[in-house]
Amino acid sequence: MGQVMEKTSYGTIYKAKLGDGGTIALRLLREGSCKDGGTYLTVIRQLGRVRHDNLIPLRAFYQGKRGEKLLIYDYLPNRNNLHELFHESRVGKPVLNWARRHKIALGIARGLAHLHGLDTPVTHGNVRSKNVLVNEFFVSRLTEFGLDKIMIPSVANDIVSVAKAEGKKPGKNGRDNVDLPALVKVAVLGETTLEVFDMELLKGIRNPMEEGLVQALRLSMGCCAPVATVRPLMDEVVRQLEENRPRNRSTLYSPAETRSGSGTPF
Repeated sequence: MGQVMEKTSYGTIYKAKLGDGGTIALRLLREGSCKDGGTYLTVIRQLGRVRHDNLIPLRAFYQGKRGEKLLIYDYLPNRNNLHELFHESRVGKPVLNWARRHKIALGIARGLAHLHGLDTPVTHGNVRSKNVLVNEFFVSRLTEFGLDKIMIPSVANDIVSVAKAEGKKPGKNGRDNVDLPALVKVAVLGETTLEVFDMELLKGIRNPMEEGLVQALRLSMGCCAPVATVRPLMDEVVRQLEENRPRNRSTLYSPAETRSGSGTPF
């Protein structure tokens, strides 16, 4: 079928070459994981109509004679997922300074806000760093959105439960099950926020408050509120991130954005 790229809760992702030389990403869904007939096809048609600069579009769907189900997406060259950018150590990996992280976060927020604002709203269902693809200009695009809606309830519940259980990757101190929101809340209330910023993030930052780091931290705490009704809507998250952009963003422009004269690239 093609080169295996990743195995996820939903199935296996392949990189496949087309006859015309193009490349696509294929997602083979787990056998027996989908709802019956028209139920899942309705959702797939809805997902196939979703288009946004910060979302990976579903291009086509195929069901084989033996019942195998394939979702077909664009393949993005020169991209990393956010998990790789945060956790992998390799030569040539770009530095994730504040301006770049802010652009990535704003792209994620815009993609989610678009999904939530559709005539029939779509919840992502599995937001995690491995489902955020980032290109060389730090434009972020979400994948795997809405797939829990085509799964039978037991599979969907398992996937969402795993997603909810994700947390901070164990640090050098060896502590497990770190409650990251609680850790950050203590730092914000105690005005010791510098302790929760990593050194790569702070490179070139003189005043975290003026550069919007502290504001973003407070916004993230609001998004982690235990009571759902007090969490900000994604439109509000986008607005606050737009209002607290880093000052130095010149290195974030792509050639296309510079040629278009469209102003800020995000």
